[in-house]
Amino acid sequence: MNTFKSITVSAFTALLITGCGGAAEILSTPVENIDNTPLKVSDLTEIEKHNWGGHLDLIKDTIPGMSVDKAYAEIIKNKKGEKVIVAVIDAGIDIDHEDLKDVIWTNTKEIPNNGIDDDKNGYIDDIHGWNFLGDTYNEQLEFVRILAKGDTSDPDYARAKTEYDEEYQKYMGYKTNYDQMSMQIASADETLSKHLNKKDYTKADVNAIKTDNETLSRAVQIAKYFYSNGMESLTAAKKQIDNSTTQINDRLNYNLNKEFNGRINGDNADDMSTKFYGNGNVKPTIKSESHGTHVAGIIAAKRNNGKGANGVANNVEIMSVRAVPNGDEYDKDIALGIRYAVDNGASIINGSLVNTTHHIVIGYAMLLLTLLKTMCFL
Repeated sequence: MNTFKSITVSAFTALLITGCGGAAEILSTPVENIDNTPLKVSDLTEIEKHNWGGHLDLIKDTIPGMSVDKAYAEIIKNKKGEKVIVAVIDAGIDIDHEDLKDVIWTNTKEIPNNGIDDDKNGYIDDIHGWNFLGDTYNEQLEFVRILAKGDTSDPDYARAKTEYDEEYQKYMGYKTNYDQMSMQIASADETLSKHLNKKDYTKADVNAIKTDNETLSRAVQIAKYFYSNGMESLTAAKKQIDNSTTQINDRLNYNLNKEFNGRINGDNADDMSTKFYGNGNVKPTIKSESHGTHVAGIIAAKRNNGKGANGVANNVEIMSVRAVPNGDEYDKDIALGIRYAVDNGASIINGSLVNTTHHIVIGYAMLLLTLLKTMCFL
């Protein structure tokens, strides 16, 4: 998965209907009525900040959203839903998260941590799903893999070379700019601390500085710039810049590195004959691996518990299929992830995916979904 890929949430409104026995009439508001909607003039509450995009309603709440709360209150309030298993093919999921731990799918046919494939599905101790990546986290992008193979006769080679050159130059430019910003912030912070004779100076302290000194004046300008962009201090600004620099370095050192091999799960991604690899640990490998947890939360975070955001659906179980690294995923992992999800009872599959090179492999997996009437959002 591309490091900066965004999440699409609108597809999950379908869960509200899928999880209910019987169809319900979909209520709609005529477009002409929208012009009469009262404007939102007050600041958003904390609850509204967490839930506005997916849950609130333009007419009822004066906040545009998917009207999930209204759907629960008016459309399906008298319906008893049936449990739906949703497989999330993504990065690892924090299955111990307070908003998710009660909605995580459990393979009741498997005895935890006994090292035995109790249900004979080929995956040992797959209690809450399967991790096809093993300990892998960073990976190359697909066009980098094409170049790394060195096959200039590959019809995709020229395109990959163009993409690589553009992306590499772009991120080298980012690195230069962010390194310079980090140094400027550190220098400004040192200058201001020395002038004010304290490290924990405030915005008011900075705003009160009057000087003709060029170095100090420059430091004040830098501080005010970051204050105007929501930063409380130069320390916070430098932390944010340094975090971005880490992402840029990861892009250059791993995603765009033609010599890097991140696949450390012992499997050959081009050998389609093997399928039982990885392990049953579906949790993130590092703290910043959060995309899978985010997606699972959008779908099914515990509703109305006063903690964080509400999930869209309240009658689902999340099956975690870890197959998306920090980089581009392998088609083999995705195809086997789809197969695993279907074989273990998933009715809906969400995948945060990019492009594919093994079209036949993915096509077969998608055909399987069609034959088994499983919904898939990619």
